[in-house]
Amino acid sequence: MSTCIECKKEFDGRSNRKFCSISCKNKFHNYRNREKESTVVEINKILHKNWITLHKLYDVYRSSPISMDVAEAYGYNKKYFTHIHNSPVGEKYTMIYDLGFKNHIDNKIQIILME
Repeated sequence: MSTCIECKKEFDGRSNRKFCSISCKNKFHNYRNREKESTVVEINKILHKNWITLHKLYDVYRSSPISMDVAEAYGYNKKYFTHIHNSPVGEKYTMIYDLGFKNHIDNKIQIILME
């Protein structure tokens, strides 16, 4: 007899089995992975919010420079982005998936959509 490490029930089976059922095995691993992945989930929420914000601003302003303060007022968090894109001309774009912006003077940004 073995004892399930999830539900604590005794069950018959191989001596090295740890779980009484697939359901208990899934519950155990889902709980353990939820703790590990909670940081990733939170970062993805912030990245998605940033992407939505840039998309809304892009729909309104297109490629006209706007103040970063406007983006931050809409909820943009400048600490979180997916990557930096270097254009062939040498300009650096801070990207969130397919949307990005380049910095201008006076705390202004120009949003672009990579297609």
